[in-house]
Amino acid sequence: MQPAVLSPPLVAALARHYDELVEHVRRHFRDRGFAHDVVHDVCVELMERPPAQAVHTPLAFLRHVSTHRAIDRQRADAARAALIDSVADTPDLHAHGEDGASALDFKQQLEALVAIVEAMPPRARQCFLLHRIHGMTHEAVAAEIGISRAAVTQHCQRALDRIVRDWAPARTNAHTG
Repeated sequence: MQPAVLSPPLVAALARHYDELVEHVRRHFRDRGFAHDVVHDVCVELMERPPAQAVHTPLAFLRHVSTHRAIDRQRADAARAALIDSVADTPDLHAHGEDGASALDFKQQLEALVAIVEAMPPRARQCFLLHRIHGMTHEAVAAEIGISRAAVTQHCQRALDRIVRDWAPARTNAHTG
């Protein structure tokens, strides 16, 4: 099955009517910057996933897609704003019950951990940070830095061994866990 290709008439209509599409979205949603973002999203979407069927009325199709993209974007923005508002209202229970000694201990332990990570050999540090901090899989780390997956696993294990050996909280958790 052949991948769908963006049809030349649709590309021509998109280029010819770009400003008209922006104005169409702006009239309905009252924000020119938002309208530009929406029409840009439509352009990208059509390039990434062209319509499977032939489009007989390109301008009508583009208006329809732009309107629906604007609605989707507005809903997503509203949902994101509601989530941010609800998180802002949540009290930080730990901040109120924390004493100065706990905060100082936390800061010192964090500084100790950073010093341990910074003292690691460069390749082990790089593998550890990409895997543990950035959440990349061993396969992704290997592809990113051009070494084998086994080498990534070995570097990560050596980094963890060093942390358990040199960092007090890790030693405590290793013995109790």
